[in-house]
Amino acid sequence: MRERLLWLCTCTGIEVMTATGVTAYLLYLGQATTAIISAIIFAKLIAFHFAIEVHERLKRKRQATIIKS
Repeated sequence: MRERLLWLCTCTGIEVMTATGVTAYLLYLGQATTAIISAIIFAKLIAFHFAIEVHERLKRKRQATIIKS
């Protein structure tokens, strides 16, 4: 799990841990509806940052390939 989180941007890894903690705590408190809403919002944020991270890595890879040529 650690290697996968390190592959992601640091802020995305922190968001994953925060989302897990907040959602689990809300479920512990018996707030299922709020936990679902929280999970959906965090999922959208994490997906956005993941997409940006992948895009940036591909962009850097293409630039490195162009420079080597």
